[in-house]
Amino acid sequence: MHRRRFLRVGVAGLAGIAGCSSAGDGGSRTVNPALRETPTDTPTPTPTATPEPPAYGAGEADSLERARSVHVRNRFVTPQWISLQIAEGGRTAVERTVRIPPADRVSLDGVIAAPRRYAVTVRTTDRRRGEFEWAPGPGDGDLEIDLGTTITPRDSYPPSTAPKFVVGTTDPGFVAGAPSTTEVVVDTPAEGGRVRVTASDGEGSAGVDLRVPAASRVPIPLSLPRGEVSVAVETRKGTDRHEWVPSEDGALVCLNDSPPRLVCDLLIRDLLLENDTDDDAGVDVEVVADDASVFDWRLYPAAGGSVRIPTVVPPAGRYVVAVERGDDVIRRRLRRCPARGPLVVRLTDDGVDVGARPVE
Repeated sequence: MHRRRFLRVGVAGLAGIAGCSSAGDGGSRTVNPALRETPTDTPTPTPTATPEPPAYGAGEADSLERARSVHVRNRFVTPQWISLQIAEGGRTAVERTVRIPPADRVSLDGVIAAPRRYAVTVRTTDRRRGEFEWAPGPGDGDLEIDLGTTITPRDSYPPSTAPKFVVGTTDPGFVAGAPSTTEVVVDTPAEGGRVRVTASDGEGSAGVDLRVPAASRVPIPLSLPRGEVSVAVETRKGTDRHEWVPSEDGALVCLNDSPPRLVCDLLIRDLLLENDTDDDAGVDVEVVADDASVFDWRLYPAAGGSVRIPTVVPPAGRYVVAVERGDDVIRRRLRRCPARGPLVVRLTDDGVDVGARPVE
């Protein structure tokens, strides 16, 4: 097969008071001339924004080449409130209370400039707590904090740093040299190491070998042709493959775990069962994510009602939903990566619809 190069997508008296009249000769009244002027609005002062404090440790002799940011990622499809404290010894460097929208990320840009060892504490309103150390040094990434079933840190890098992780490639143009909307994000929860990513579209293929650090998140912008692409990932702990349409699916995530898995995103979704019929229902619902059964319950949605089960659908690349309704068993497979929101199973008079609803 002839290999072709992938194209780059890549704000004192009454008489002296203005607005009053005074007695003139013969007892007549004279009008203060100021009353004849057209009134003008008094300008409303523009509030002065409170400036952000400088980065902690900025200007010190050993300051980092770039102040590090802190990103907080909400992996749930409901909003989260957190309190965040970053301290050096007994001294507070950063302290914030932040709302993280559902399925979104909030960034505190350029808050740490000194290469120190920091104690990070995160508390949520539902009493989850995470504590860990962070020691940013030259060349390290930003701190990204994941809010999921646990609270975990990552050393997070921008796409522009991707080349530093490349140790080999079959096509020099495969890793995009300019900003690209097509990315494979290598998420490594624990041990780092070598990762190979390859892509093919039936007419050609390309691959890249990466070496990623432990507890890191590294986005790799890729130059890919339009349409469906078959992507494979290989590490010493195993392999995985996924059919991907970047224009529809968005970024693909490689969970660099044991074994590695290619997943649509990092969201932990709710399951929403909606009954759009006029009858109460009792149905068995099973969700299979990447060939593993992750949910298998009998649910009873009232007529015109719904049942929502929080945080039961983990990240995956392939989803199948089976619904047993009376004597019928209906299976639905999501052909594309789901929208960033809850997984929705809808009962209708004509059958069962399965999909995902974007968060608002």
